Amino acid sequence: MHYRAVNELVTSTYRSKAGESRSRYVHAEHKKSQWGKLNYLITGEMNKNSSTIRWKDRWSHTVNDVFNYCPMLLNYLTLSNPPVTWDHKKYGDAPNILFVGHFNSAVQSWTFPRGSDRQLHATPSNKSMDDTMVDPNLWLQFLPIVKMAWKYNTFNMHTLVPTQAEGRFRGIMHSLYKRYEIDLINCDHQYKHGRTTLNIDMLPDTLYDAVVFAGVPKQNDDDSINHHDIRGVFQPYCKPGFDIIDMNYQNQDPTKHIGGHQQDNTDYLNEVYSCRAIWDQRFRELTSEDKALEYAVLNDIVKCYKV
Repeated sequence: MHYRAVNELVTSTYRSKAGESRSRYVHAEHKKSQWGKLNYLITGEMNKNSSTIRWKDRWSHTVNDVFNYCPMLLNYLTLSNPPVTWDHKKYGDAPNILFVGHFNSAVQSWTFPRGSDRQLHATPSNKSMDDTMVDPNLWLQFLPIVKMAWKYNTFNMHTLVPTQAEGRFRGIMHSLYKRYEIDLINCDHQYKHGRTTLNIDMLPDTLYDAVVFAGVPKQNDDDSINHHDIRGVFQPYCKPGFDIIDMNYQNQDPTKHIGGHQQDNTDYLNEVYSCRAIWDQRFRELTSEDKALEYAVLNDIVKCYKV
């Protein structure tokens, strides 16, 4: 799949008990405008900070992948809401999601070579001439920006950012969040799985229905981590029974979320890809093998846990 500047169908309601959902179009001109805006802002931040980060090259372009893949994951989040914790009469019109990303400004390339050990799936035939690809854990950090740019409003999303003292985990992403006026929530440390405490500066009268992790690694690769312990770190800031959606482009790790009740993605992802097939002719024209590869990427990235 590639980013395409054509009218795009996105989900606009969660899946009802009757199994129904609604959709709306993001029009081509709006997409072009938002694509140009993000390019402009990234370029400006790079120049302002004299950054040499490699965010695009002959074969890969971060902004293309951001607007290619992030809407599909936002469609997934839209369909799968509201969590069981959400009470419309009690809590209002939209569930609250806490977005917990992971960014390190020391990383100097947002792309990596295809065929390296960092690529976890075979290359689709329509990308066979590409020498590089954008790191999916990098474009995952742009989910809050795309939520705002594409005007998803079925859930509220607050983005967790570490304190200024941990500036290396803020960098250009923090600057971009501020330029987009993303709702930011401060915490005392960059969260990694295995951490047992985290102090968050909560908004008044706000508890979260779900926590979305994006590219969050373990604190120590060799540790075995129980799902109960991950949930316990965020329990004080969430409603009982909150969902955890762990998005990460990594090899399958049986030593993470031990004991967690993982949900099957098939139902929601099938609808996400069916939606893509409606508006994207080039996706419809892919071979069944290439479609299966694209499906596998998102299916492996998304892990949803419920109590």
